[in-house]
Amino acid sequence: MKFKRLAAMVLAGTMILSAAGCGGSSDGSSSGDSTGASEASGTSEASGTGSESGGSDQAAAEGMVDKVVFALTASDFDMSPFATGSEPRNWMVQNVYAALYCTPFYGATLEEMEPWLAKSCEKIDDLTYQVTLYDYIHDSKGNAITSEDIAFSYDMCYEKGGDVRIGSYLDNIEIVDDYTMIFHLKKSGPGVMEYLMGNYTLSVCDKEWYESSTDEEKYNDPAATGAYKIVDYTQGASITLEAVEDYWQTDDSLRCSADTQNVKTIEYRVITETSMRSIALENGEIDGTVIDASELKRYYSDGQAIDGYTVNMAEGTACNVVFINMEPGEGSLAEDENLRLAALYALDSESILYGGNFDLDTGSVCYSLGTPVMTGYNDSWSEDYFNYDPDLAREYYQASGHADGEVTIRLLSRTSIPDGVHSVMVANLEAAGFNVELLTYDQALFSTYNLDPSQWDMMLDSKGATGNIVTCWDNNFNPANRNGNTVCFTHDDELIDLLDSATATGSEEDIENFHQHLKELACVKGLYTAKTIIVGQDGILDLAVNGNMNPRVNAFTFAEDYQSVAQ
Repeated sequence: MKFKRLAAMVLAGTMILSAAGCGGSSDGSSSGDSTGASEASGTSEASGTGSESGGSDQAAAEGMVDKVVFALTASDFDMSPFATGSEPRNWMVQNVYAALYCTPFYGATLEEMEPWLAKSCEKIDDLTYQVTLYDYIHDSKGNAITSEDIAFSYDMCYEKGGDVRIGSYLDNIEIVDDYTMIFHLKKSGPGVMEYLMGNYTLSVCDKEWYESSTDEEKYNDPAATGAYKIVDYTQGASITLEAVEDYWQTDDSLRCSADTQNVKTIEYRVITETSMRSIALENGEIDGTVIDASELKRYYSDGQAIDGYTVNMAEGTACNVVFINMEPGEGSLAEDENLRLAALYALDSESILYGGNFDLDTGSVCYSLGTPVMTGYNDSWSEDYFNYDPDLAREYYQASGHADGEVTIRLLSRTSIPDGVHSVMVANLEAAGFNVELLTYDQALFSTYNLDPSQWDMMLDSKGATGNIVTCWDNNFNPANRNGNTVCFTHDDELIDLLDSATATGSEEDIENFHQHLKELACVKGLYTAKTIIVGQDGILDLAVNGNMNPRVNAFTFAEDYQSVAQ
């Protein structure tokens, strides 16, 4: 797919809804609000949400501190332009590559987003937006960034990076001039423009530089449009970023939280084992990291951080969920509702949460395909949602007419999921009468097998969204996003119609209708969500998070007497 680059056109009769940002209600009327940049450099007031505790009593440092050393949780990341997403890449990608807008906190609306490469976004109608760039953007190698580079970057993110939502949401980008574009959408609705403007998978870069550079240059020394550039990269071990000295946005009042430069050098070190990350922090080898809930007691007690540390528990944005394969002739549960209901009522979400080394302080039970922090999530769903009932599960299994152990569930999962989660799930299902074959694979194989209905009967996966629950549903049940299928191979036209309504309006009624119909199909059960737990030495006063609740290390607030372990 190529997004068409049309010749310039004269725009007549357009309704400008915001002088500084995207805005307006869905009916085309002006909202009266505008999207503006943060008023001062440094940490944005809306750097994220979470429950933070600890830190020293010192005043915040003025200007950049010298260095911070932060541990990554995995080694399989690629920071070249348009590489596919992964957890470590998603933490760092906006250090190196800018987006049109910055999402300052999870669930931010268009009106709340911060201009970055774009200085304005004006709504013409529900499917048409005019985006204007600053006319002085250049990357770390001095290349000017224009509308052509933006359109090229969206093309490449879709074609090479595999971001199918760009293809689902965006019809074409029309270039008006070097600094003006028209975004023509395929659909409107909650989360669509927020995703396109603040896309954290996007890598904006200069088209000419990309086409003339070698693979090694793209991998180790890419042209950065963000506020940091790569200065050292040891695959599987570490990556070091340095603040771009001649960063293109020189007006501090126009900086956003993503291009804040609170630290000169960020060294990311790979430490995959959570216990080893804790040991490294306690031994003064790193300044901060993300930990599992099992390690929290080392830094947090009686509702507050232990002396010497700062802790931020950011709300969970990913739902750990089970899907039932609904492909007739493939899934062992697909053609028997009694078996599906037996399996869903058998699963004890709270025990599974605890099996993952979480508790109700570090996670929460989910009652839909979505998490409580998502816009549109309804707390009343907890009253009736396949709530754990082992006796009812046995009744449904027996009603299927099968003897105990006669029905096998091939449970597909990833090796990165805690063993305790699998143990609880297997025990729950066996107690209902099923035989369970646990199939765990690394991420690469899991990503292949989950698309093949012949490989599994039930799948455990983690699903998130950019802030609205309908986006999460659209990602998984819109055939346009999944090569013509849905995540669990449903063949239900009514489900698609209800999804179209929910994604178009985001109304409470349409959201409720989709949720209830999905429940009637008995093919999905949300289990739990876990908080992201970020810990740092107490010289870090604020552990800022980005719009996906991941650490935004460049925007951490440091004490005036802060000293990195590297100094």
